[in-house]
Amino acid sequence: MNRSGTTPVWVLVVGLASLVVALVTAMLKSSVGAPAAEAVLSAGVAFGGAFGLGLGILGALHRPRSTNARRRSR
Repeated sequence: MNRSGTTPVWVLVVGLASLVVALVTAMLKSSVGAPAAEAVLSAGVAFGGAFGLGLGILGALHRPRSTNARRRSR
């Protein structure tokens, strides 16, 4: 089964989840009285961290099989 078509969908899911993390971070920073610039900066860092972690997980899950594994499954 070819699953390469689902990869853009998973990248979109990771991006949306990272956006939620960034929004929650900005709301939490604003609720404690931080200036808007600091809240936006923290949200950007949170987005980047969550997105990078998500892409790393996707990369680990979608690792191509070795040649030997393909031969055995046929």
